[in-house]
Amino acid sequence: MKLSKVHHIAIIVSDYERSKDFYTRILGLEILRETYRRNRHSYKLDLALNGKYII
Repeated sequence: MKLSKVHHIAIIVSDYERSKDFYTRILGLEILRETYRRNRHSYKLDLALNGKYII
């Protein structure tokens, strides 16, 4: 099987702020949306790379 594209990837982290810094400042990904999910007591951060891939 050959992949033609990836729609999105979910990564669960233990330190949200540190991870957000790494993916945005170090890797240069763009924040599309940052949402606090009250029922889970956690954040969901949508990131883009060249407008195509979302993490």
